[in-house]
This record gives sequence, structure tokens and C-alpha cells, in this order.
Amino acid sequence: TPLKIQDIPRGTTDKTLSVVPGSSFTSHLQQTIADEIIKKPTYFRGSKEDVHDWLEKLEQRFTMVKWSDEQKLQYISIHLQDDAQRWWTQASSVIKTWSSFIEAVTQAFGSTKAQQLAFEKLKWYKQTVNQSITQYSDTILELCKKVDVAMPDSLKLKYLMTGIKDSLKVHVALQDPKTTAVFVLIARKVEDTLSLTSSTPDINSDHLTINAVAHSQPFTRPFIQQQSFRKSPQHTFQQPSRQQFRPNYPNTTQMENQQIRHYAPSRYSSYNQQPFSCYKCGTPGHYARNCTRTHFE
Repeated sequence: TPLKIQDIPRGTTDKTLSVVPGSSFTSHLQQTIADEIIKKPTYFRGSKEDVHDWLEKLEQRFTMVKWSDEQKLQYISIHLQDDAQRWWTQASSVIKTWSSFIEAVTQAFGSTKAQQLAFEKLKWYKQTVNQSITQYSDTILELCKKVDVAMPDSLKLKYLMTGIKDSLKVHVALQDPKTTAVFVLIARKVEDTLSLTSSTPDINSDHLTINAVAHSQPFTRPFIQQQSFRKSPQHTFQQPSRQQFRPNYPNTTQMENQQIRHYAPSRYSSYNQQPFSCYKCGTPGHYARNCTRTHFE
């Protein structure tokens, strides 16, 4: 049967909680978490569950209370149930360290298919364009854990170097990191430096573009307004065409002719009122072509 909290000797629990030194707020919080770990364990039941996810969650809780490997192994039994508990009953006599427990429980309950898929993904995994070095390293290290929980740090480092972006690889390789932690630290610095350098030309380019537009606006604005009057059919103003002026020319000429004809009768009234006479005989009343008399008879 699974080990319950009441089965743990009180003195042992007090010893566990006493590993958190001091009486400050931080130590009190750690003490509370340690008590919570014992009262509400993170259970693992067997092969139907993901052993890697369980170990990761368990390590996070142990890290918060700063338990040593000996303390982790001492209280691991309260986190196991069903098949996992029965397995631990048989294997506990030969497992004496925390690292040995991780390796053994992974081999016993880890999925061979899942492990193979993780290995294939690890071999070909490459950092994407928009993926930060933090996201990339977390993914690689997680895959390494699924492939082999006890994978050496030197092998993890090789996988990290293989899949890193080409733009970062040369700079990181020149620093020759010896551990995965140093690799991540160097890669972050290189990433930040290159990001800052590449963003500077963009800022200058935008500044020049804005200035160019600002200076060009006063010269292009009249041209744009002129086009808008000509091309916009909805605008109230339209330039007059030549056809609109043509009807005015005949009207002007006609008006001038009317003025001339209007003043002509009064101007030549004396001429029109004089009686006509024959230029042969000088007698008024008939024309020369009809005259039957000689000149000045």
C-alpha cells in the first residue's frame, strides 16, 4: 500500500522542515512548501503516465525547498502509487542515490517509442528564425532529458552547438563554452549584441525616410491639388473649355452689327430723304436711262 503522511514519523518530518534555516519570510515560505510536498505529494502511478513530466514537476518542488539528493530519495516513496509503488518495493534495496533512482524509474516506465521520437527530433532540431536562444536551449535540453535522463553535459553541449543559428554559431564557438550553462550565457550575450547592431540601421533609415517625405511635401502638394481638380468628377470647380467660349464670339459680332445698323439710318438720313434727279437734264423725278430730253434744254 502507498505510504501516507501519517505513516511518516513526526521526528522525520520535523527534521525535513528544519533544513530551511532562519525565521524570515523566505524560510517560512519554504517550510510551508516542504510541508505541502509531504501532505500533498505529486503522484506517479506507472507506465500510463509520462515519467519525464512527473520527474520535472517533482524536481521543481524539491528545488523550491532546497532539498538535497538524500532528502529527495528519502521521501520519494510517498509520491509513488500502484505499479510504481510495487516497482519501488522491489528496486529500493539496490537504489541508493537520487541519480540512480531517476535512471531506473525512467528505464522502467519510460516509453520506448516516445524516447525514439525524441531522439529523432533531437538529431535534426534547428533553431528557427524567430526563436530566441532561451527557447531553443530549453527545447534541446528537454529533448535530451527524454532521450536519456543521465545524458552527459558534454553531449548536450554538442547538440546545442549543432542546431544553433549560423549567425550565432561562429561567435559562440569562438568563446569555446565548456558547459551547457556557459553556452546559454554566451549565446544570450551574442544574441543581444547582434540584435542591437542590426536594429541601428533600421532606425537611421526610418529617420531619413521621414525627413525626405517632410521636405518633399511642400513641392508636391500644389501638383496633387491641380490633379484633383482636373480628374475628380465630383469637384464643383472645372476649368472652362474652348467650346464654352465659342458661342460667345458670334453673339458679340452680332451685337456689334446690330449697333451699326441701328445708327445707320440716323447717320445717313439726309442722304436718303433727298429726291433723285436725272443727271442728263437735271430734272428731278426720273433717271437718266429714262430721260427723253437733251441735257439742260
